[in-house]
Amino acid sequence: MACYIAHSDLYAALEQRCERVRKRRSTVLFRRGEKAFGMFLVIRGTVSLDFGVDASTALANVCNPGTLVGLPATLSRTNYSMTATVTEDAQLGFLTPRDLVSLLHQQPELRQHLLTILSAKVAHTEEVTKALRQNEKLPEL
Repeated sequence: MACYIAHSDLYAALEQRCERVRKRRSTVLFRRGEKAFGMFLVIRGTVSLDFGVDASTALANVCNPGTLVGLPATLSRTNYSMTATVTEDAQLGFLTPRDLVSLLHQQPELRQHLLTILSAKVAHTEEVTKALRQNEKLPEL
């Protein structure tokens, strides 16, 4: 799971707070291993995520409007674990780590939405890891 669907309350708060940017097809938003500089909210268009591993076809995701891209790395201020590329001309909302933390301090009720998203990601990652180790079919989201 790499595309995180924002709950309507979270989406509205992020959309109101973000800097809106337009990106053309084939634009790389960030690369795997790069230090996180922020996250994107897909407002229109699509973004694909590539993990850059042998099973990348099975692990690749297309993020549609309403999804958050780069969330875990932005929150933890670590490196991105995948490469994000615009696959259909897109309108995106961008938030820096500082902007996201500021929003969460101002609206602490949004933290639960992010915790729900991140806990689902951890559970799915564990399932994928197990399937890869046992050479089994990867789990669906």
